[in-house]
Amino acid sequence: MKIKSIFFTLLIALLLLVVAFEARAGFGISPPRVWNERLAPGSHYEQVITLTRSDPDNPVEIVIEVDAPEIKDWVIIDKGNKFIYPAGEQQFPMTVIVDVPEDAGYSTYYGKMTVKAVPTDSKGQVTVALGAVIDFKLRVSGEKFSDFKIKGISIPDMEEGWPLKLVVSLKNIGNVKTRPSKVHLDIFDNYHSTKLFSGDITQMSWVDSFKDGKSEGELMADLKPGQYWADYEVYKGEETVTGKIRFNVLLAGELTPKSVTEKISETIKNFFSGSPLRLIIVTFVGTLILVLITIGVIFRVRRRKN
Repeated sequence: MKIKSIFFTLLIALLLLVVAFEARAGFGISPPRVWNERLAPGSHYEQVITLTRSDPDNPVEIVIEVDAPEIKDWVIIDKGNKFIYPAGEQQFPMTVIVDVPEDAGYSTYYGKMTVKAVPTDSKGQVTVALGAVIDFKLRVSGEKFSDFKIKGISIPDMEEGWPLKLVVSLKNIGNVKTRPSKVHLDIFDNYHSTKLFSGDITQMSWVDSFKDGKSEGELMADLKPGQYWADYEVYKGEETVTGKIRFNVLLAGELTPKSVTEKISETIKNFFSGSPLRLIIVTFVGTLILVLITIGVIFRVRRRKN
């Protein structure tokens, strides 16, 4: 009997562990931390945390509790401290926003944030809130750190006579605003066989710290309508990122919005310069109008005589 009792006790404990494991496995977060060791007073930092559920059949309420007395006022959740995780979504993002005060002291700040998932359709039933913990580690110092990662490079379509615009999509991972120090371009024809001209862009626009953004610059280009190749070298200090992309030059006016007057004029012009059927219709309508005017004049003359 004693052996059976021990066996059943162990079995029940094992089942409870399995249930607890499944409950924990049903809700999770990634990554489970907000760490940044390159913050400065006044820094703005954002990090996306992905919430996950293995069984998203019903909506749940997400409740955020921040346990970090020194930095609690720095932390904001883009969706608020309470929001609904909708049904049908296995992954659901939320953004943790950190705004470091201008008068923040140089130090490393720690804290925790609990994320609870509470069923919304309890109807008096006993429910269990699943939870996960996010760790905070934020270092604030007076060091200036500039760095970025390039996410993409493009040259938007342009009209004949426009300057060539280069767009560098980047992620600023530094604590100060940043931009490429220089971009060198070699422009080739459609077959990438003849180099047409070269130039440098040294005045790119800035992207704020810890932000995804676009750094843009322009280069004067005398290009006729057609397709071209651009070989680029994007400089980040002594480092360079190289590659090549195609771009299009269009006829003047193709991308420029037209005024109402220009649209009406173009419509009339296209109508009168259209197919022979349109010309026949216009001729017929014009003749009909002239006949009606003539009949009206004759009718009025006869009426006066009478």
